[in-house]
Amino acid sequence: MAEEAASFNLVPASPAAASAVQGWGDGPTLAPARSPLERPLAAVRRYKWLLVAIVALSVLGGVIATRLVNPEYEVRATIWINSETPLQDRTGPIRSNELLNAEAWVELIKSYRISDAVVRDLSLYVKPRDVADSAVFMNFTVADRFVPGTYGLAVDEGGKRWTLNLVDAAFTESGVAGDSIGRKMGLRWQPSAAALARLDGERAEFTVATPRETSIELMKRLNARLPERSNFLWLTLSDPNPQVAARTLNTWVREYVKVAGELKRRNMSEFANILGGQLDFAETSLRNAESALERFRIATITLPAEGGPVQPGLEMTRDPVLKSFFDRKIEYDNLRNDREALEKVLANASSGGTPYESALLIPSVATNPGAEELRGSFKQLYQRQAELAAARQIYTDEYPTVRDLGTTVQTLKTRTIPQQATALLAQLRERERDYERRIRGASSDLQQIPARTIEEMRLNRTVRVAEGLYTTLKNRHAEARLAEASAAPDVNILDSAIAPLNPTKNTAPRIMLIAIVGGLAAAIGLALLLDKVDGRIRYPEQATEDLGLPITAAVPLVPGGNSRQSPDQVSQLVESFRTLRMGVVNSSNGRIALAVSSPSPGDGKSFIASNLAMSFADAGFRTLLVDGDTRRGVLHEIFGLPKSIGLTDYLAGNAEQSAIIHPTNHDKLSIIPSGNPRRRSPELLTSPALGRLIADLKTRYDVVIFDTPPLAAGIDGYAIAAATGSLLVVIRIGQTAKRMAAAKLLLVDRLPISVVGAVLNAVPSTSEYEYYGYVNGYGTEGHEPGKQVAQVS
Repeated sequence: MAEEAASFNLVPASPAAASAVQGWGDGPTLAPARSPLERPLAAVRRYKWLLVAIVALSVLGGVIATRLVNPEYEVRATIWINSETPLQDRTGPIRSNELLNAEAWVELIKSYRISDAVVRDLSLYVKPRDVADSAVFMNFTVADRFVPGTYGLAVDEGGKRWTLNLVDAAFTESGVAGDSIGRKMGLRWQPSAAALARLDGERAEFTVATPRETSIELMKRLNARLPERSNFLWLTLSDPNPQVAARTLNTWVREYVKVAGELKRRNMSEFANILGGQLDFAETSLRNAESALERFRIATITLPAEGGPVQPGLEMTRDPVLKSFFDRKIEYDNLRNDREALEKVLANASSGGTPYESALLIPSVATNPGAEELRGSFKQLYQRQAELAAARQIYTDEYPTVRDLGTTVQTLKTRTIPQQATALLAQLRERERDYERRIRGASSDLQQIPARTIEEMRLNRTVRVAEGLYTTLKNRHAEARLAEASAAPDVNILDSAIAPLNPTKNTAPRIMLIAIVGGLAAAIGLALLLDKVDGRIRYPEQATEDLGLPITAAVPLVPGGNSRQSPDQVSQLVESFRTLRMGVVNSSNGRIALAVSSPSPGDGKSFIASNLAMSFADAGFRTLLVDGDTRRGVLHEIFGLPKSIGLTDYLAGNAEQSAIIHPTNHDKLSIIPSGNPRRRSPELLTSPALGRLIADLKTRYDVVIFDTPPLAAGIDGYAIAAATGSLLVVIRIGQTAKRMAAAKLLLVDRLPISVVGAVLNAVPSTSEYEYYGYVNGYGTEGHEPGKQVAQVS
């Protein structure tokens, strides 16, 4: 066998190209088990330069992005919020209630009242395109009405004259250094000549936005956090310029403290005003009570006094029965008057004529323990009205706090107080009926006692009640005015912002990482997509599973040229044809007649047929190689034979069999050329003469191999394969079209042809084909002295 191996001369292969899709046949599909990552890795290796290019472009894009993205600097400030005890729970001088709750403090600092003031104070609404031009805009302001947009300021050489234009509109204004710039557009800007000299002969573009738009953008970069049950309000602001960030945040917190103080003073003023209105009402009621008492005394001063005067110190010497009757009568009359007054107040209040607060002037309402709940409701009403008035100074009527306070006040006025007053009225009526029953029993003895004394006592009592209410309200009003004058803000600056030296957020490394990972992922995804849509056969399972062909042998891809081939590569190639020969021998019974074809041109069928014939000849088989490609036959050129008569001439009856068989350099190998081209070559190949020729040749040779035209070229390949009864299909890895192969093999399935299997040609030395190759170091080439293996070109 060493002799055979040493004498095996390889026939050069010719390159080709094509494309693939779809399975065929029901033959065996045995193939080595593969890892699920094998095919994706193969696709990545195949498109490695595409991957390198995409990743390189991604890295380049990341580098450009890092140049365009500025690092962020974050500054911090802390505000202390002083929570005070509610007003009703204090003793001593009156002070303000806590102005806002926790959520409202955060909402206040993000209100436009503060942000717009900061933007206007620092002129943040103007942004020069070139930061180096910022010094020119030091004193830049705008009027209440101005035209926002992008402006361009051009200064001539020497800085003497300037020209201002609006980029997106037809507006131009010119002037000399020192003039006000942009006054017609609402700009208040008068840079000095020295500042304009910085733009000597250049043009500066800048954008002027509305303060509200600038505030919206600025608030996106402001973060305010007030932890639960904490008095510390933490503020952070980010900006590409650390000095601008610190200056902006410090201005912001100062404005915040200022606004908080104004709101607190306004809250106290509103509360004092409400108390002032109540004080005026109480003063009027006191004057009315005193006037009534004065008129009564004037009217009765000339009338005789009842029972004569009582000497001082002898009040208790009166008749106890009389004293008890009059005491009850007075209480009864007072109770009746209070009841009537309360009914009148309720009637007038329901129609909107008199406020419910006038009920407090009724003695039974002001002092009776049974009216404690009603008095508490009036007290709560005053407090909620004060809170509502203060809240309306800060928020609109749609704000939840204002809406809730309004609902509470309305509920107290329309439901709670009327219900409690009605209940008190029922109590007064019951007490009045009780007193009436008692007095009726004793009235017969005391009917002569005039009512003047009772009326005077009632009037005196009314004056005392009105005087007490007036005194209380007057004291509270004075305390409220004192608290208004001494009101201090509920917030104080604890820590001011300081410009950091290093950026807080530098996105350059993250952008580069995203660019690299994203580029690599996109490149791998594109490689897998290209592999998925690739129509060419590149993997062994495409032949076994998609086409249904058993793999008889895999012929490795070996570079041409003696200097580029290693002994191991030649050994691999020789072993592949030995494997193919063994497969063909074991698939046939007796003499072998075999057609070698491929789905499309360029798959290497002539190379496979020639070297398979050489392998059989080296093994001692009498072998005949027939060039069945009557259209483009090249076997005579491969074996160095002259163009002569051949297969077509014999089938046409123009030559004898012995005349078309030509010997080669190998004594066991002969060849029949394709012969002279004929227009009727396909018809000759389908004639009975071909079958008779094959039957005759099988009696004279052990192996007859036909190199046929590609199946895509016409019926020639099918006709020869049907005549031999056996077909060996050559598939070139990376070139054979899968759809073409499937379509052509579908017709083979309908003919009396036995497919021996598939030969994978030009198999690369990659992982997906590692089980189809052979280990290095076991070749027999070069073991025989004087013998040399022919190289593939």
